[in-house]
Amino acid sequence: MKHLEPEVLAQLALHPDQPVEVAVREHLSGCAQCRAEVDELRDVAELSRSARSDAVLTSAPPQVWDRVVEELGLQTVGPADESDEVAPAVEPMPITSRAARPRRLMLAAAASVGLVVGVLGTWLVTALTDDEEAPPPVATVQLEPLAGKSGNGSAELFQAPGGPELRVGAQGLAAAPGYYEVWLINTDGVRMVSLGVLDAQGGGTFRIPADLVAEGYTIVDVSLEPYDGNPVHSRDSVIRGNLPA
Repeated sequence: MKHLEPEVLAQLALHPDQPVEVAVREHLSGCAQCRAEVDELRDVAELSRSARSDAVLTSAPPQVWDRVVEELGLQTVGPADESDEVAPAVEPMPITSRAARPRRLMLAAAASVGLVVGVLGTWLVTALTDDEEAPPPVATVQLEPLAGKSGNGSAELFQAPGGPELRVGAQGLAAAPGYYEVWLINTDGVRMVSLGVLDAQGGGTFRIPADLVAEGYTIVDVSLEPYDGNPVHSRDSVIRGNLPA
């Protein structure tokens, strides 16, 4: 009987909820060996899903290494100095055991891929969720609508590793022709710097020069700009707020 390919068995083990071809399903129903191999690979997949980044890895017992050497058809070559605390070297020797060995090695490789991916994914999620919380903003300001305008929002100033960042969020901005742009205006009411286009639904994060706020650019302004190719402020401000000096 021709058995299922190792990669197919690995996919069945790693993704049990995915649809299965009729031919594969029929083969599994009549092949105890393939069903057993899928069950073994699922056990490996479960180990990967339950692994955590804080798990302590311990050295395997000597007999485990002996089983690996025997299964892979290797022979050990001891170190020149028996006092050296190093793992034994190995050199290849002819494989003379049963013909099923290559298939078992391929299954082990497929399972290993799933295990590594699962453990890595778990580690990444754990690292992201277990890390210390992000530092609080240096300053926060509420953005209020100007006379005759609608909408509101907030702006938070953070000291990011790459330099200061201003995170701006907005709600209730009118769906008008044009686009919304974020500005930092100086307290003199004349000088201003454009930070970029604001996503009216999702907000945005804008990198700003390190000394800009210290130089008096503390007015956060969101304006409605027409598609006229003119980079100058339209003088149609919608929401605005002042960062603490």
